[in-house]
Amino acid sequence: REVVILGRSGRPLEEVMRSGKVLAGEALKLGLKYAPHTTAVPKVPITDFMNAQYYGPVSIGTPEQEFKVIYDTGSSNLWVPGENCTGCVHKKYNSSASSTFVYNGTDFSILYGSGAVRGTCDQDTVTFGGLKVKNQVFAETTAEPGLPWVVGRFDGILGMGWVQISVNGITPVFFSMMEQKLVDAGQFSFYLSAQAWPHKKTSELALGGVDPDHYTGNFSYVPVSKDGYWQIHTDSISVGNETIHANFDSVVDSGTSLLAFPLATAVRINSKLGCIDAGIECVFEACPDFSTLPDLHVTLNGKVYTLTGEDYILQVQEPGAPTQCISGIMGFPGALPENLGAILGDVFMRKYYTTFDAANNRVGFALANHN
Repeated sequence: REVVILGRSGRPLEEVMRSGKVLAGEALKLGLKYAPHTTAVPKVPITDFMNAQYYGPVSIGTPEQEFKVIYDTGSSNLWVPGENCTGCVHKKYNSSASSTFVYNGTDFSILYGSGAVRGTCDQDTVTFGGLKVKNQVFAETTAEPGLPWVVGRFDGILGMGWVQISVNGITPVFFSMMEQKLVDAGQFSFYLSAQAWPHKKTSELALGGVDPDHYTGNFSYVPVSKDGYWQIHTDSISVGNETIHANFDSVVDSGTSLLAFPLATAVRINSKLGCIDAGIECVFEACPDFSTLPDLHVTLNGKVYTLTGEDYILQVQEPGAPTQCISGIMGFPGALPENLGAILGDVFMRKYYTTFDAANNRVGFALANHN
């Protein structure tokens, strides 16, 4: 006699399994458990100025004082101008206006490629992507010598690197968010619009996951080779069929506009493009036919990431002026930090949606969706 096992619905269990509903439930559970976090992550709008400055909002204090900052994966400290900042032309933080301000007073000094800043540390509530980070130590500057800080469209910097390179060992804002369990996952992700400036769609920073609207396909991951910068091993850089450099480490840096190489390497690459060297940059007399330019290949963890001429040439158009084309390959004045071979900046991150996965010590790349 045949024995028929019934499911909870009263239907034969064999029939239920053939319908796929049992395994569909298992697939759903696996997907929820192991897939990249994609639902309801806080998203911060990023403004682009001339493909050279990407900045967005952060607020400090209670009530909130809003500032425009660069979200910089190449540094780890948050700073904004303070009330006592000499010669500062941007918005200044007023500690006396915040009910959550706590005095710290530790000296602060940090050197960037574009200039140094000095100031003192303090503590307050920082609101980032609508999430309130309590008791965050940051710096309010007293001096910002150098033209870049004067002409910049931003007020300060929000560093998103690791604590190992943080001045005074201050916990970076995103890592404070992780400690305070404000984000569902220990990762953040950048979408940088690829349209020629000034006709840009809004760029975006996702906190605590990824935004599936802004990438296609699957992520490929590269382990972080050394905590501090978002530093990853790079198999090679090649132009066309010629390998330019191999077996070195790079930094993925949202705070660097271009692709930066040691000066000799940059000159070698730019010599193949037809631009005219102008210090650390290379400028075209007239914008080239992009189809005539060689592809640039970056190989990471065995996977080749290709940039076409259209990807690595910056097209800058100011009102009333003709479009100017600049090579996205720049030479770094002097040795790169930690003897690095390259800095993969915004030129690379525009083509490839990038997720910085602190929880798993890795960086992930997927083709950005610019449709």
